[in-house]
Amino acid sequence: MVEDKKYEISSRIEYDGYRGTLKYVGPVGNTKGEWLGIDWDDSTRGKHNGTYEGIEYFQARHSTSGSFIRPGKVKFGISCPQAIKMRYGLIEDELAGINRDEVSSLRKEINAPFLDLVGFSKVNKKQSKFDQLKIVWLREQCVSNAGRPEELKELCPNLEELDISKNLMNSWKIIADICSQLHSLIRLNVSENHLPVEEDVIELKNSFSTVKHLTIAKMNYNWSDIQQCISMFPSVEELSVSFNTVTTIEETITNTNIMKIVTLILEGNLISSWDEILKLGSLPCLECLNLNSNKIDRIRFPSTLTFTDKTGLFPTLRQLNISENHISEWQSINELDKLLNLEDLKFRENPILKNETVETARQLIIARIAKLKILNSTEISPVERRGAEYDYLKLYLPKWLETENRISFINEHSRYPMLIDKYGIANIPSIKPKVEMVSNVITVEFVCPNDPHQPRGIKRKLLKDMEVQKMIGLAQRLFKTGGKIPALSFISQDLSNDEISLDKPLQELSYYSIQDGDQVLVRW
Repeated sequence: MVEDKKYEISSRIEYDGYRGTLKYVGPVGNTKGEWLGIDWDDSTRGKHNGTYEGIEYFQARHSTSGSFIRPGKVKFGISCPQAIKMRYGLIEDELAGINRDEVSSLRKEINAPFLDLVGFSKVNKKQSKFDQLKIVWLREQCVSNAGRPEELKELCPNLEELDISKNLMNSWKIIADICSQLHSLIRLNVSENHLPVEEDVIELKNSFSTVKHLTIAKMNYNWSDIQQCISMFPSVEELSVSFNTVTTIEETITNTNIMKIVTLILEGNLISSWDEILKLGSLPCLECLNLNSNKIDRIRFPSTLTFTDKTGLFPTLRQLNISENHISEWQSINELDKLLNLEDLKFRENPILKNETVETARQLIIARIAKLKILNSTEISPVERRGAEYDYLKLYLPKWLETENRISFINEHSRYPMLIDKYGIANIPSIKPKVEMVSNVITVEFVCPNDPHQPRGIKRKLLKDMEVQKMIGLAQRLFKTGGKIPALSFISQDLSNDEISLDKPLQELSYYSIQDGDQVLVRW
């Protein structure tokens, strides 16, 4: 079989909404005419593995990813400049010699929005404004090549962001031919393209010298592939490699480009061991790390650290996203307190949260990580931190009192001794408290600190299961607020003089652990 010169084996094609790779051109069996052998990206799209009636015409990746089709409706793609013109508008003098019906048909094929051609004869080429484009999105526009030499440079010399995801390019060389013409390019997205990583890709590095933000998602890359890609990008600072096939991370110190990364997005990969993540701990510039939707089940830093030591790993890490993993024990949250600069944490949809309300889980995380300022995209106020730490201290106080092995307790609650110091609890002996009958009735003292004309020191007996909103109504009657709704807070007489806001009207007093003899402050 002599290959038809129109077609190039390994070309990417689109047919009836499906994408694949051209593997064969020629006759099949006793049939007449020419066939194209396609290895489909969707393995369920084909019928065989490239072997038909006992004859192997090509080798497909899967047993059902291969099939033969006629050339008629196969799309082999268009150039990047063509796609830009189709998507962002054509001008009259560029239509000279082009059949308008063909242009309209092509636009429909690539699903490109377009301008009305009526009146284009009045538009001057200089008014096309392609040269003013800074952002171009060409996702799913059947782009397969860079076009004529320097064509893209002349068309869009000021382009800063280019999305060419899910197109028909079949090599990094084509990507380099495109980007080498864009001297202002900062952001590049080549996700969902079939781009094999060859050993010589580093030779293309001069084509990507200005790119700082690189997205290579859903490329079926492992970490070795990713490192080879990074070798082409000497200026990369933000790298998104989400939804690839990373399971392990090789040592990164040999790759100088990766040492410059500030943001790394590993979301949707297959990492199950935190030990793999520790291999990134030496990155000196890493500030944001996204590990959402992996399979990590626990977090541990080197065991030589004591309970209060900070780790030297991830020295600049400020933001960590680790939602939708398999973390099932609170010790992993304690470990995050060892990070020197962690301020922003996203932690949702992990097994450990299933038995806690959203509110309680939030308090437990805040109390366990001292420097945290933002949790799940919500800022942590000083009042919220004080309340979370205070409630955490109270929650585990009985266990602290009855535990003889304090080392074991601190291993589970590493910040507890520091919270004791912070909130003024005296050195409590390690003995079991006496068992006493606990009454549901407490006596509290209502105080209005900012109004000397109001009565002071009004004591009332309350039930612990009384809701805060009912206590607000009681305060309105006691102090005759004239219809104004007062704000309530309380000071515990047992632990400290810190003022805790009663800011949840539907919660019972027991939620705040108000005890007999506490003061309730009333302000309006």
